[in-house]
Amino acid sequence: MMRKLLILLCCTAGILAAGQAAYAAGPSVQAGTEQVTVGGKTMTVTTVRVDLRDPLLALEPVTARSAIGYDESFASIVERSQAAAAINGTFFNAYEKAEDSRYPNGLLVASGETVHSGTNQSLIWMADKLPVIRNVELGIRVTFVQGKQTSTYFPWGVNKYYGDGQTDQVVWYTPAMGRIIDYPNSTKIVIRENVVTRITEEAVSVPGDGYVFMAGNSDNNRNNLLPRVQVGDTVDLETVAKDAVSGEAVDAGMWLSAIGAGPKLVTGGAVDLDFARDGFDDPKLMTQANRRSFVGIDGEGRLVMGTMDGVTVQQEAEAAVALGLREAMNLDGGASSGLYAEGTVLTQPGRDLSNVLVVRRLAEPRTQLEVNGRFRPEFQGFIRQDTTLVPIRPLLQALGAEFKWNEAEGNLSVVKDGKTLTFTPDRREILVDGKKEALDTPPVIVDGRLYVPVRYVVESWGGKVEWDQNLYRVSLEF
Repeated sequence: MMRKLLILLCCTAGILAAGQAAYAAGPSVQAGTEQVTVGGKTMTVTTVRVDLRDPLLALEPVTARSAIGYDESFASIVERSQAAAAINGTFFNAYEKAEDSRYPNGLLVASGETVHSGTNQSLIWMADKLPVIRNVELGIRVTFVQGKQTSTYFPWGVNKYYGDGQTDQVVWYTPAMGRIIDYPNSTKIVIRENVVTRITEEAVSVPGDGYVFMAGNSDNNRNNLLPRVQVGDTVDLETVAKDAVSGEAVDAGMWLSAIGAGPKLVTGGAVDLDFARDGFDDPKLMTQANRRSFVGIDGEGRLVMGTMDGVTVQQEAEAAVALGLREAMNLDGGASSGLYAEGTVLTQPGRDLSNVLVVRRLAEPRTQLEVNGRFRPEFQGFIRQDTTLVPIRPLLQALGAEFKWNEAEGNLSVVKDGKTLTFTPDRREILVDGKKEALDTPPVIVDGRLYVPVRYVVESWGGKVEWDQNLYRVSLEF
């Protein structure tokens, strides 16, 4: 199996003192308490403000135990995520007795890939490295290809389960599911490297280089879906998003990460609270005072994470406006509320959590990748020794090159237009048609993915490389 490639860059980040009480110092993360007046009452808000344009910071939701349906302590998630800052995430089934049934209720996107589908008001970190909040529905489109024949399906969800009685369900599972897919009365279609490799009713694992497409064994699926899928079919996958109100298509290909919760609190600097619009009808949430968590965007485009004690959602929204937020959204609250910045838990949750929104501190700054005009959020790179390293997979796709991982030699050969490049991880040389040439920085394998010096590879086949310093984005044209 060919191994994959990623890019990382190097940078520093810390916390800058802010508010009446400061917790650390640094240019990109500011933590403290702020006083606001709502309805004649002075309230204290604990906040963390983050400049996500810092190339050493990355925002993404992190799931408990790196899986779906479990819970884990806030402190544990923060520690293993190398967090500079963090806040509890979306609502989840906290009271389920089965420890593997505490599913999140909102959409989750990490590194451009759908971790959990949903329809929610959502905080989205965009390709321009600025956050936005909008009401979206997120899902996927799956197309199986047999020669000239195609069949397309829209799964009910991604990394979900609708119960043993829902025999008509169709679900897409990714490695982020983190568990065996053993649901009864269903057929599992295993996909590796975008090819169907197995069809079975037995329990299966989601392969690290693929997916599982599960269809319940209803008469409908047995007659209309399963006969159209065969081992050897190629599979095309497309993320599909639309505005949850207007139905207008939304380009999820420009998302770095996202988390869905709600309700919306603030739009354009004014209170914008509509429980019915955002799908909430629980009186406990709508009317009672409780501990609240929120995320927002201030006038400088910074992400703001905050918690408050003993307030209604209406008061939370008014407080967000008083803080100067242009946009804001409620998160899970009560015993779930948790907030962290640079070594200090500012708000301690009263229970384990299903998911946490984390601002990671990176050892090396990440680089974005654009290939032939298409932004590829699922493939990120890094800079090492003044050389940009990127995942080799999107380069191979753009080149249309043939390739082979040589297990015995531990190297990868790429053939295009009669030229062969052979890469060996951690070796400062490359074979070009069998002749050695020196490399300033060797290819490396990180988390099972192969990263290569981008300029050398692209220019070897006549491509062009451009660099955007503001976005830390490398753009390739072939």
